[in-house]
Amino acid sequence: MKFFPTQLQTYQQCPRKFFYSRDKEIRAKYAKTSPAMLLGNAVHDALQMFFDISKTPMADRTYERLCGLFREAWAGRGIFARNLYKQTEAREQAFAKDRASEKAWGEKGLNILFRFFQTGDVKAVPLTAEQFHEVMLSSDVTLGGKIDRIDRLPDGRLVVLDYKTGKPPYKQTAESLAKDDLQLAAYAVLVTKKFRGKVARCEYLFLDHELTLGYEPTDDLLAVKEQEILALCRTILGDETFEPTPNNLCPWCEYKTLCPKGDEWEKSHGQGAVAAGEEIPF
Repeated sequence: MKFFPTQLQTYQQCPRKFFYSRDKEIRAKYAKTSPAMLLGNAVHDALQMFFDISKTPMADRTYERLCGLFREAWAGRGIFARNLYKQTEAREQAFAKDRASEKAWGEKGLNILFRFFQTGDVKAVPLTAEQFHEVMLSSDVTLGGKIDRIDRLPDGRLVVLDYKTGKPPYKQTAESLAKDDLQLAAYAVLVTKKFRGKVARCEYLFLDHELTLGYEPTDDLLAVKEQEILALCRTILGDETFEPTPNNLCPWCEYKTLCPKGDEWEKSHGQGAVAAGEEIPF
């Protein structure tokens, strides 16, 4: 069975959410696009094409080009024209014709990319950008995932980068990240095995905060993480009930109306469209 690092994190958070997210019909009905998700996807798509030397030659790597790619990704036009229907639907779900809200979120994305352009290495030529990779960890477990960026250092070692447009974790350190975080470790394991190389560093780049958080994985750490991933995958394979685990993320869960325990948690804690082809407001 194929597993993705984000799915494994979802299972750790709540097995029932993992179960719902694996069902295509349930996901299509309940997992609607949020403004933050739309922004994050557009930023990722823009950076993918910006760092693709065949799509954006080095001489064209300007902030204006990056903003143009972001707008095209958001609207599903230009180089992203194949995504017109998907993006039209996503914008409708996220904003329901609230143009002022869409404008604010779009400008937030432009500001994120402005800070990235000012502080990041915009001349980098990644080994891969926004590409899917997978390896077999065992006869019954395949690990796969779309990795935002892999860079190759002059000495041949690799750097794994994962872009984040949300908030960084509270009081997270390199040590606690290496110990507790699954996603970066899974990417490092995947890249090490697929490219048969050494991962010098794996890191999250929090674009909205100009913050890089990561660590240098040792061979011993990756060996331990690989066994942890295998054990978790086999736990999932043997899970017959996928019991929900109510937690403080329940209020934002797409599937909370399907989950009585999630709804109970929320109550106990006291928490209570765009036409196709229409111009974007920013």
